[in-house]
Order: sequence, then structure tokens, then C-alpha cells
Amino acid sequence: MESWTLDISAGQFFLDFAWMGVLLVLATYLRSKIKVLQNYLIPANLIAGVLGLVLGANLLGWIDITSERLGTYVYHLLALLFIALSLRAPRKKVGISSIKFGIIFICVYLVQAILGLAIAFGLFYTLLPDLFVGIGLLPPLSFGMNPGIAYSIGQNWEQYGFQYGGVVGLTFSAVGFVVAYTVGIWLIRTGIKKGKAAYIEAKEGISEDVKRGIISDPKANEAEKITTSSENIESFSFHIGLIGFTFILTYLVVYAMELGLLRIGAENEVTTLWSFHFIFAAIVALVLRKVMDTIGASRIVDDVTMTRCSNLFMDFMIVASVAAISLVVVMTYWLPLLLISIAVTLATWGVVTVMVDQAFREYRLERFAAVFGNMTGTLQSALVLLRMVDSGMKSPASYNLVYGSGISLMIGFPLLILINAPVHYFENVTQGFWIVAFALLAYLMILVVVWQYLNRNGA
Repeated sequence: MESWTLDISAGQFFLDFAWMGVLLVLATYLRSKIKVLQNYLIPANLIAGVLGLVLGANLLGWIDITSERLGTYVYHLLALLFIALSLRAPRKKVGISSIKFGIIFICVYLVQAILGLAIAFGLFYTLLPDLFVGIGLLPPLSFGMNPGIAYSIGQNWEQYGFQYGGVVGLTFSAVGFVVAYTVGIWLIRTGIKKGKAAYIEAKEGISEDVKRGIISDPKANEAEKITTSSENIESFSFHIGLIGFTFILTYLVVYAMELGLLRIGAENEVTTLWSFHFIFAAIVALVLRKVMDTIGASRIVDDVTMTRCSNLFMDFMIVASVAAISLVVVMTYWLPLLLISIAVTLATWGVVTVMVDQAFREYRLERFAAVFGNMTGTLQSALVLLRMVDSGMKSPASYNLVYGSGISLMIGFPLLILINAPVHYFENVTQGFWIVAFALLAYLMILVVVWQYLNRNGA
């Protein structure tokens, strides 16, 4: 529960977010002017994170933002992000193609984890006998999921001997972003040149507005609905307030669960419980949305506004996650970071390529872009790559991406529980991770069988 007890002043909190805001503004300007950033479509939040890393306490020390505080912000922004996403209206139609997306996501998670563990074990038994082998399980959390989850789990493992575990998770996440916006964009550009894009001719390029990241002729957002009277409360303020209300409910639920664990003598599970607070945040938000739907109150919740809120939290979370990287940590873990990152990148490319080709006859490049971006960065990087080939979101790839992510979260939730088993239920943690590795391999084999069955039906 360290992220809840960090002792900082209110002034320091607001200054930190003000500095991150400054970095985002500066990053937006740099994106609009520097060609290399435009060519690789590097988003402002990632640029701002790199600026924070260089200018912050870990390098030049020109601005007072530290890894400890930034890591805490990542932890809490993750819960807010899940709340905003979960308060949106539920979708009823899923479809076989979205189920396939979900299975692809889980298979990639499993391959990333198994490969990461294999390399970690190899280093543990040869060059690095003091290595915490759980480092091999961080790639699916950082590459495949997001920085917040990687930080939360890594920090939880620090009490079990994983020094700087939280920051290592953030470092893997930063590597994943680099892969998404370099390797990913190169793969998409190559696909476009080969004529594989459904909506772009090989000779067509990306619009200047997309490259610069600033719209030259802004238009009103007709999709967003104002659900409250402005003389009473600003609609955006109400949505932020609803997210805050849900956050408080989440805190109360998790705190009550902590008391329950203490009552039954399961003190060791408390830290793990709080590390999964983002999952409980999503569940509480889904229940609250269901209640609002039942009593007819959900009409005052606008999905577009909630999406904007989630994007807001995502932007600041990525800035904080990249700026929190420590060179001391990188130098300490440089060998496993390098070997695991290279292997996971190659494996992710190979698995996604094969599975997308097997599963779909249409929009293969669009679907590859969405899956590869999501499996190396976040939902945002997936959308960046997808917009390169489908700027109007006409293909079913965006639909598959959103619903497939939800399906993968449901199917993959047991994996989040499983990865903590070695530190709780085994005296020899390394032996516990061996058991987890075999369990992951068995799960992957089951999914391969399911995958073969699903592919009998074309999509």
C-alpha cells in the first residue's frame, strides 16, 4: 500500500502535474515542427515523457520530478483510466472476430511471458545468480498491457527481493513504446508500399494534419453530448466528479477486503490486493454503470466525454511512466532488459503475423496494426498504427480492438493472479516461477486447440 502512504504536500502534487502539463505543451510544439517525430508519428505524451526523463531528477535535475512520486501517479492514474472506460455504455454485440482478437492477445501475453521467463532462468543459472526471475513476467504486463499494471506488480514484488521492480516494469513499458513507434510504423509503412492496405493506395501518404499532430482546420465535436445544464454544473466537471465518486467507492471496497484478509490471518495478501486496485476499480465502475442503467440515470453519462477523460488519464500516465525511468535501474538490469526486449519484440511480431493471417481473410494489415500496437504499447499506440492505414476507422479492426481487449481481460485475469503465486505460496520463489512457466505453457496449448477450432469459421 506504499502508493497510498507516500508523504508529499499538496503543493508538490500540483507542481508535478503542472510540470507534466508543461512537458505535454512543449512536446506538442516539437511534434508540429520536427520532421522525424512526424514521420514516426511519435505521440506528444511519449515525447513529453522523454523530456521529463532528461530534464527531471534522474538526469539533468532541472525540474523536480522524481521516480518515486511519478510511479505513485502512474499507480493511481491506472485506476482512474479503468474507471472512465468502464463507466461507458456496455456493448452487446461481440462477434467471432473480436473473440479471435481476444485470443490473439492472450496468446501473445503467454508467449511473451514464457519467453521472458526462459531468458530469466537462463541468466539466473549462468551469469546472474542473484536475478529475481520474475522479471521475465514483466513483458506481458508492460509490452502487452500498460505501464500502470507493470509498475503495480513490479512494485509489489520489491518486498520479495526484486530491487527496483516497479521502475523495471516502467522501463520495459518504455521499450515497448519505442518498438510500437519504430518497428511498428516501419512494418505498417512496408505493408502500405506493398499494397496491403484496404483504404490507401501504395502511393498515398499520411495527411499533414496527422503528421504535425495539430488540426489545421478545427471542427466542432458533434459526437459529444452535454448532459448537464452549465448554470448548474459543467458537463465535463460532472463526469470527472462521477469518476472521483467511483474512485472513493473502489477505495472503500478494497479497504473492506483488506480488513477481511487481516481478520482471517492473510496479512501477506494485503499488498497484492492493493496492487490489483485497478481491477476492482473496473468492477466497481461496471456495477455502478449497471445500477445507473437500471434506474435510468445513465442518460447523464456521455460515452465520448468518458473516452476523453480516459485519454486524459492515459496521456499523463504515459508521461509519468517514461519520466520515472532511472538510469541506475537500467544499468543494474541492462542485460536482462536487452535480451528479453529483443526476444519479446521478435516473438510478438511473429505470433501476431501468423495468427492474423490464419484468422482473417480481409483487413489483415489493419488488424495487424491494431494488434501489434496494442501488444507492444497501449490502446493508444494501437490506434496510432491503425490510423495510418485506416484513418476513418472504416474497417472492423477498431471494433475488434476494443472488444477484443475486454475479452482478453476476462480470459487473462487468472494470469494476473497466477503470476503472484510464487511469492506467496512457495518457500523457494524461483521454484514457484518454474511452476508458473509450466502452467502458462499448458494454458497456451489449450488456447491453440481452441484457436484451431475457431478458425474453421472464417471471419
